[in-house]
Amino acid sequence: MNKTVYSLGLGPGDHELITVKAKRILEESDIVVVPQSNEQGRSVAREVILHYIDASKIHMCYIPMTNNREELARKYTRLAEEIKGMVEQGKSVAYVTQGDPTIYSTSNYLTEKLRAVGVQVSHIPGISSINAAASMLGVPLSIKKGNFGVYEMPRDPAAAADLIQRHPTTVFMKVNNRLPVLVETVKMVEPEEAFLVRRIGLDGEAVYDMLNGAPPPESAYLSVAIIKRRRIS
Repeated sequence: MNKTVYSLGLGPGDHELITVKAKRILEESDIVVVPQSNEQGRSVAREVILHYIDASKIHMCYIPMTNNREELARKYTRLAEEIKGMVEQGKSVAYVTQGDPTIYSTSNYLTEKLRAVGVQVSHIPGISSINAAASMLGVPLSIKKGNFGVYEMPRDPAAAADLIQRHPTTVFMKVNNRLPVLVETVKMVEPEEAFLVRRIGLDGEAVYDMLNGAPPPESAYLSVAIIKRRRIS
């Protein structure tokens, strides 16, 4: 019996931005587990995979957006046991996630719980919002002898400014309700370029040049910021 579960990265939201390998595994899987942060809300991941498989294969699972680690641990443990039961019944199972399964992904937490109950996980990479945003802007993340940093948006402008000074290019993810911190940081640092890209590949996709003003509050959800430090003469 194959006890391997596939963790598939679906990219940022455009259904054409998944790999050929991910498409094949979706088609070959008996069950595709899809996380959902709202019990009744829309699932972008579900909408992506419905371009490739029938809805009858989809198993929705509710993972709340919360910082309560104990509650999340219980949810992931329960889901891991549920998936183990599917595997023991001889089912081939895939678990999908937006972006790449190794970058700020729910897959990381589920993988830990699955391995703890004896289920192996094979990750299939996806296009991250980092790559998608940089490509949309036509902005290089890094050039020869350069580097770039990727961080969760800090809570403090001074901390964010310090991170920006460490790299020619800095990417901030999970901006969401910390947009005011990002706006204040850009004012402090006065970078060469500063962009916020929201809802990449989805309805409502938009690019905000932060050197020309603060983005509206609603722009922070499902967004990524790319900051180019001012060149040192």
